[in-house]
Formats: sequence, C-alpha cells, structure tokens
Amino acid sequence: MGTPGSTPDVTREEVRRFFARLDRPSTPVTAATVAEELDCPLRTAQRVLEALAGRDELESTEIETGTRVWWRPDGESGRTEFRAFVSAVEDYAIFVLDPDGTVASWNDGAERIKGYAEDEIVGEHFSAFYTDDDADDGVPEKNLDAAAAAGRVEDEGWRVRKDGTRFWANVTITAIRDDDGALRGFTKVTRDMSERREYEQKLRRERDLTEQIFETTPVRIGVFDAEGRLVRANRRMLDHHGIDASDLPDFPLASIDGYDADGEPISADEWPWRRVAETGTQVSGFECQVDADDGDRRWLSINAVPLDAEAGGADRVVAAVEDVTEQKERERRLEQQKTDLETELSDILGRISDAFYALDDEWRFTHLNDRAADIMERCSQEVLGRKIWEVLPDATGVYRAPFRRAMETQEPVTFETYSEGADAWLEFNVYPSESGLSIYFRDVTDRKERERTLSKYEAIVETVDDGIYVKDDDGYFTMVNEAYADLTGYDREELVGAHSSLVVDEATIDRADEQTRRAADGEEADTTVEAMIRTADGDRVPAEATFAAIETADRTEQIGVVRDISDRREYQRKIEESERRYRTLAENFPNGAVALFDENLRYTAAGGQLLKREGVDPEERIGQSIFDIYPDDLLAEVEPYFHAALDGERDSFEVEYAGRQLSNYILPVGDGDDGTDAGMLVVQDVTERREYQRQLERSNERLEQFAYAASHDLQEPLRMVSSYLQLVERRYADALDDDGREFIDFAVDGADRMRDMIEGLLQYSRVETRGDAFEPTDLSAVLSDVCDDLQIQIDESDAEITLESLPRVRGDSNQLRQVFQNLLDNAIEYSGDEPPRIRVSAEREGAYWRVSVSDEGIGIDPADEERVFDVFQRLHNHDEHSGAGIGLALCQRIVERHGGDIWVDSDPGEGTTFSLTLPAADETAE
Repeated sequence: MGTPGSTPDVTREEVRRFFARLDRPSTPVTAATVAEELDCPLRTAQRVLEALAGRDELESTEIETGTRVWWRPDGESGRTEFRAFVSAVEDYAIFVLDPDGTVASWNDGAERIKGYAEDEIVGEHFSAFYTDDDADDGVPEKNLDAAAAAGRVEDEGWRVRKDGTRFWANVTITAIRDDDGALRGFTKVTRDMSERREYEQKLRRERDLTEQIFETTPVRIGVFDAEGRLVRANRRMLDHHGIDASDLPDFPLASIDGYDADGEPISADEWPWRRVAETGTQVSGFECQVDADDGDRRWLSINAVPLDAEAGGADRVVAAVEDVTEQKERERRLEQQKTDLETELSDILGRISDAFYALDDEWRFTHLNDRAADIMERCSQEVLGRKIWEVLPDATGVYRAPFRRAMETQEPVTFETYSEGADAWLEFNVYPSESGLSIYFRDVTDRKERERTLSKYEAIVETVDDGIYVKDDDGYFTMVNEAYADLTGYDREELVGAHSSLVVDEATIDRADEQTRRAADGEEADTTVEAMIRTADGDRVPAEATFAAIETADRTEQIGVVRDISDRREYQRKIEESERRYRTLAENFPNGAVALFDENLRYTAAGGQLLKREGVDPEERIGQSIFDIYPDDLLAEVEPYFHAALDGERDSFEVEYAGRQLSNYILPVGDGDDGTDAGMLVVQDVTERREYQRQLERSNERLEQFAYAASHDLQEPLRMVSSYLQLVERRYADALDDDGREFIDFAVDGADRMRDMIEGLLQYSRVETRGDAFEPTDLSAVLSDVCDDLQIQIDESDAEITLESLPRVRGDSNQLRQVFQNLLDNAIEYSGDEPPRIRVSAEREGAYWRVSVSDEGIGIDPADEERVFDVFQRLHNHDEHSGAGIGLALCQRIVERHGGDIWVDSDPGEGTTFSLTLPAADETAE
C-alpha cells in the first residue's frame, strides 16, 4: 500500500464506492486500509478521506496517537458501528468523558487495563485513575483544561488500577465539540507503557554500567572514528597520553611510532582500529612495541571491535590497549628456563633404564630415550614433533583412553598391555602435568608368565574339592585353601599361623613328617595317611592326606592334599552290606537261581536253591561259560538272549531243561558310565505253576462249557414259560380280572429278569476265555463310541458328559467299552432328580493310569461300597431301577483281567466316583 508504482491519485467517487462495497458501509476503517484496497499512496487516501469528511459525507475520530478512523454516517447505525469498533479494541483504554470529567462510556480495553467493569465506573470522575499526589495537585483538571484549550493533550505518568496497583500510562485526551464549537466532552485514550518504561530504565542502567566499566577498567580504552581519529577515551587512556577529553578528536595519535615483533615499523593502516574500520571485522591479540619516555620499548596487546558495523566497514571502533611488557619478560624467562630444564632433563632421561618418552598437551613427542626407541623400533628424529596417534596408529585404541584420563584428571595412571610389534607385555606408568605426559614403560613379559603360571596354580588350588595346606618346618600353617577351611570348620584367618595340632593328633603329625623326610631324602616312603580331623565344632571327620616337601628360598615346607573320605567309607560300608545282602539273597533265592555273566558269557557269580536242589555247587559254575554247560540245542535257543543283554536289552523267555520248565529273565548290568559290561540271569522253576495253569485252563473250559449248556438249557424253559404266559394273557384276557392280569405280568417280568441274569452270568464266565489280546488302546476313542451308544439315554435325561484328556492304555478295547458303558449307564440311571452331570478324567500313577468316572447323583451308602461289586447284588428294587445286578461285577472282572483295580468313593446325596487302574501303553510302562 502506498508503494512506488501505485496509482498516483484516486477520486472521491472511488472512495465512495469503496464504502458502498463494505458489508456495512458504516464500519470504521483506517486510511491504510483504503490505500491498500484502492492501490494508492497512503497520503492520497488520507487527503481524499479528509475531503469527504469536510463535506460531511464521512465522520472521523482518533482512537490512539497517530491512528484515525473514518466511517460513513448512517444515523444511529453508524454510531453503533463506531461504538462496536471502539469496544472491540483491547490494547487501549478508550472511553468518553463528560465536560466535567465524569466517565460516560467504557470499552473492553479500558476494563482490561484499569480493572473496572463498565457498570462500576460509568458515572464516576476520571480522577479515580490518578495517584493521590496527582489528584491533590489538580493534574486531572489541568489536563482537561489543556485539552479544551488546545484540542488535545498528551501526558505520561503513573495511573492507578481498581486493585490499587500502578502502571505507567501514555494518555491522549481529545476535546469533542459540536458544529457550533460548544464543548460536548472528551475522548480519553490510555495505553499501558509499563513494559516499555521498564525496558528504557534497563537500558539506562546498562548504559551507566557500561560507562562505569569503561572508566574503571585497568586497560586503556578508546573509541575511534572511520578516519582513525580518537573521539573518546577512558581516564587511563587520557592519563597515559597526558591529555584531557577536550583535546579530542584532534589529538595526533597516528603520529605515535609502533613496531612489530621483529622491530619493523608499523604503518598507520596496520593499526587494529584502522583495519576494523575498513573491514568491519574484529581484531584480537594484536601485539606490537612502542617507544617509552625512558627510551625503552614497551609491548602492547590490542583488541579492537566494530561499533555500528556495516558491510565492508565500520563507522566507529572500540579498542582496548594493554601494556604486556612484564608478561613478555616473564614468558622470555620461562622459555629460557624451559630450555635449560629440557637440556637437564634430556641428560637425566638418558640415564633412565626404563623406556621413556614425553608428550606435550597436543600429544606430540617431545622426548624419546634410547630404550624406548629400541622397543618402538623408531629413532628420535623419526618421532619428535609428531603426534603419537600418527606414529603408533595401531596402538591408538590401547593408549588413547588411559592417556586422556591422565590428562583430564591430572592423576597418574598405570596399565599393562600386550604389544604385537614388540611381542611382549609392557607396563606403562603415565605421569601427567599441565604441559603434557611423561610415560615410562618396561618389558614385564617374564613377570606376566610367572603370574599366569601362579594364577593357574591358585585357580587349581581354589577350585579343587580337596583341602590343600602348606606348613613350615615347625608345623605351623602358612597357607590353606577354602576347601581345607570348610573341611575343618575354621576360617582361613584362624588356620594360617596356627599349629597343625589344632586339627590332627601328634602321632599323625609325626608319621607325616617322617614320611615327608624320607621322600625328600629319596628313600621309599608312604606319603598317603588316613587320620581323623578334629573340626572347629568338635566333630571328627575321616580324611586321607597325601603330602610332599617343597623347597622355598630359605626353608623346606610340607604341602598336603586332604580329602574327606566320609562318603567313601560310607559307600564302602554300603557296598559290603549290599554284597552280603545280595549274596545271601542269591544263595537262598527260592525255587530258582541268580547268576552274573561277563562279556565272554562266563558266569562270575551264581547261587540259589535251584542249584542246591540239582546238586550243583555254585562255586563250580563261576568261571564256566554257557558253552561249557548247556547242550547245543539249548545253547542255540538261549545264546541270542545273552548277547542282547550285553547290548543293553532286557527280555524274558522259557525253556525246558533237565525235565523242568524254567522261566528266565535276563537284563544288562551297567558299568556306572551308562555302559553295559555284564548281564544278569534270573531263573525260576515254574514246572508246577505251568502244570497248575494247564489244569486251571482245562477247568475253566469245562466250566465255560457247563455255563453255556446251563444257560442254554435254562433259557429254553424260561422262553416256554414266558410264551405260554403271554398266550394265556392274549387268549383269556377277557376272563381274567385285574389280579389275574397282574399275576401274569409278575410271572412274565420274573422270567425276563431270569433270562437277563443268565445272560449276564454267561458274559461274566467268558471274560477270561473270550477276550481279545491286549494292544495299545485310545480311551478317548472308546469313550466316544460309548457316548454314541448311549446317545438316546443322554438326550432323554439331558445329561452332560465331560471327557478330559484321556490316555492310551494296553487292553482289550471291546471289554473296556463294556466297562465304561456300564459305568456311564449307571451314572445316568442314578442321577436323581437333576439332569446328570458326569466327568471322566485320568491321572498317571507310575506304570498305570487311574481313570475316574464322577457323577453328582444320589450316591451310595459307605456300608454298601464293597457289596456293589458282588454278582447279583442290587441296592434298589426293580420298581425303582431296572437291572440284573451283574454289571459292576463284570466291570471288576474285566479290570482285574487287565491287572488293575476298581473301587468306589461316594457320599450319599453328593455323588459317586468310580476309579479304576489300567496299564499305560508307553515304553516306560513296558
């Protein structure tokens, strides 16, 4: 807006159209807004707006210093728009006063700045905003009089908020007059200037502080203009040149001669203030010499910085000049001392036997003695002045951290490292100073080897389970390991320095000393002794000690290795006891024999009553092989079993030998390392047992035949009785009264029950003879089939059967199906009034699985828990529950055929759990 190239002029009509385009033509706007919208200079917009205001087409007022707004009057609407505009201003307190100074209007900015709400202040005199002193001096009235006389007045001073706090205010009061020039009141615009006033005061304080520093600093300070003239100087600068401030800027400072470090003259353009004036860049640490009054030259250090710097130069430059002549002299003396010390140090270091080199604070070599040069394989001329990281790049990772730590902490550092180049272990001692590091190092490879060997022995001594001690010629302990302390119950500190008689008797000490002496003299000696050790708590521990003499620098000591043999003695005792027990068992093995054999199939032990009965001496069998004893036909049959046992397998077999039926069980015997080095043969004479089994099998066959014939012969008459009774019932039904029909029903029911009992008895008798061979059987599949068979009963009774994870067992799947069908059928039948809730679960017990069928039914009286497994035993009459009373007896017989047990646990009214054990099908069980 108002930029070069804008429309140079604008007409009043264009301004009128601008106001017409506004949403509300009476909206107040500034001249800047009009200039921007019409793209004309600001002064042109102001001129046209003032002209329209002079024609009464626009109204105008000033709302802050230098800010005026215009609007097109629209009756009350225009005044409303202006009031809204004024009210919306929050950065200024804008309000109207009556001619006497009473507040007539109030905007949001006034409320924010002064703290009064409109209804609290309108009608009050505006002197409430002034301090008490100003009010007493009549400042409010004077301001109104001045504004009425001059049209407006500006003032700055303290004003008071509603809460009593004060703020620094800029106030503009403007008189309002009507067309006749009569005073109608005032507009008052107040701005909070507290922050600006605080900032101005801060600047004044900083200026005063800068002025104080300028005058009191102990160096000469001057301000130069772009021509190099001294336009201002502090007192130290003025006094040095013997002039006064009034002599500036005409003092001929440029006429002073200056010289560089080499004594060459400095031209006027080389002075720092001239260089800064030309470049606008700071110059620091400029040193030169000037002639003094006494004829000597003084050293000066000059720093110059630009003020009001611009690109390519500066209008003014501040320069600080310090006399550093004494400092230069001290540096010269220190440099001379350093040179002298380095010469002396070089002589000293040349006589040091350790390798040595020195680094400065930038890690550069400053010295290297011959020994260091030899180890590093570099000469002094090759490394001096170069950084260590460049000379030894491969060692940077090793040296950097300890070297830096020494410099940073100014504490000595010692470390060891292996040098690949020198093929040696090096020990470094690093001594820091402010100027660098002194590093001494030496080859400690031999010591490291000794330490490594010693460490190995110490590790062995401390990690072995045996106790180890060393004692001197007088019998006093000089060292014990932790295991020896644990064995004796004493602390190490208690043992070291104590006499060995603390833990063993004198006789044992004398015997050990004598054997140690004999061994040291090269004589034959028994250096192993068994004795009792007295522990700290008074116990006695059997121990075995092995000892030897060791030579040290000035004496001979005895070293002993002590082992607690309590476990070994106990093991030997148990072995002997076990051997006696097993030998007794083998010799008296009833109706059989036991023998051990080796890898050559030779018997190493034998015994048992079978050998005695056959007149065989067990001792004669020892040392004989199976090839020496058995005939060829028997040997061909049994030899594979012996070899299989030596391969780690176990098996059983039966043979007929010497007219006897022998049952054999053969198994491997381990060597203690998971291997097999022998076998065991257990033989039992089962001749009588097998004959008894054959007789029992024949008896069972005859019994089964009898049971079958009896059941067949009994069922035929029962069917005839039942048939004729039913025929009588159909043919003479009309002739029978109720009692007659009831009697016939009883007779038919009795015949049916008799037939069920005979059928059940037949099943019971066939459990052993008609069962299938055992094989791995999945009980989950068996129970699933049973649930399918009972589905009608399950649906009718609304039964809920939960099958948990069930195992695989070895058994007859058909018979196991009978068992679980009987158990689930009973659980549904005896559930009581509630729908049956049945759970089938399993738990491993060694080589068997315990399977449980639990219900929440009517339960069983504890007194009847054994009776339920008896044949034809019933706990309820037929009217309550049907059945022949043989189901649980059949379950028991099937479970016993499988080598298991079945039992019941029950609480009347709470439910019943039937549990049975069945052999597991896995290899472990087998």
